[in-house]
Amino acid sequence: MLETKESVVEIKKNKLKQQLLKELYLNGPNTIIDLSKTLHSSPPSVNVLFIELMQEGWLIEVGTGNSKSGRKPVLYGLNANHGFVLTWLINKFESVIILYNLKNEVCGKLKFKLQIENNPTYGNFILEKTVEFLKKEHISTEKIIGIGICMPGLIDKETGYNFSYPTSEGKAINVLLSEHFKVPSFTLNDAKAIALGEKRFGLAHGHSNVLAINIDWGVGLGILIDGEVFNGTSGFTGELGHIQVRGAGELCSCGKIGCLETVATAQVLIKRVKEELNNGRVSKIIQLTKGDIESVNEDMIIAATHSGDELCIDLLNEIGTELGKALSIAVHLFNPELILVDGLLAKADKFITIPIEQAINKYCLSEFKTKLSVNTSHLGESAGFLGTFAFVLEHLFEEV
Repeated sequence: MLETKESVVEIKKNKLKQQLLKELYLNGPNTIIDLSKTLHSSPPSVNVLFIELMQEGWLIEVGTGNSKSGRKPVLYGLNANHGFVLTWLINKFESVIILYNLKNEVCGKLKFKLQIENNPTYGNFILEKTVEFLKKEHISTEKIIGIGICMPGLIDKETGYNFSYPTSEGKAINVLLSEHFKVPSFTLNDAKAIALGEKRFGLAHGHSNVLAINIDWGVGLGILIDGEVFNGTSGFTGELGHIQVRGAGELCSCGKIGCLETVATAQVLIKRVKEELNNGRVSKIIQLTKGDIESVNEDMIIAATHSGDELCIDLLNEIGTELGKALSIAVHLFNPELILVDGLLAKADKFITIPIEQAINKYCLSEFKTKLSVNTSHLGESAGFLGTFAFVLEHLFEEV
């Protein structure tokens, strides 16, 4: 019986440790007194936890708090360099790796060319580049406490296996990395990572019901319901890009006809601009490409758009309208208070949000629009990184 009591006490203590670390991560440094109130535990009990966590290297003193009288209380926070989290942001054509410390600070970053479509060996590439990156940054593998991979595709929420981009090893990338580095690793769908990043660090902070649409080389939708990322049964929610919008449209990469991704992605925008230029359409893009139409990219198009280029504005308006029609379905299903536009096309700002809003105004019932706003993300590509980092760290704290 005594052994059972001891184990129950230990479980309770570990749970308080998890809550304490998570609280400091989410809300920053705090005092023992204030944290004891937040955790509904006595100051002596919390003090014991602090001593243990400081001995383990998780916490340090970071200053003093305010006091109306007497000695100022000590502020404690996470020890930024106790460990590092590796995050990969992978899209269809390139990948970026970022090293974060425990204060969300970037300690290293590197970009790689990588095509994951029809390339089942990309798992080994990711593993090799991770090893190279850590050597370049002079970071011991022992200092890595977790790894997160953010990428497109149908990703199983339990295993991290990507059904859209399988590896030749038949394993999820997070499993390959976890086996090599001996640390917890996770693979997240990019739209869901973005939704979490926006909730923790972006415009979705303080909001409960949010749609974060990622308009990149595909179209994904991150869904926040009551402040939590909605995954569905297997983790496959939010595949907005694969709803049919053209009954007799083009073949999509998924094998279906007329998906949203065939008419409203960065890839489609580039393709449409090239077609118009080859057909003799006048545009400032020609100057940016120096006559080489095949060199057109999304940055040129965005730059031309903001300088008033008619062609680019027209095409973005068409894409925004298609996105708005699709989002109208999601608005009727989830009744959000905020829609955030993320991804490559978010850089077009009002040139993409205005047609989205106009389509929503046209296709949604008026009652759904009274408390709804549409904005572009302020985080840029950082939303996916920060969401992945947050996911990894919060899961690690659950295991401390």
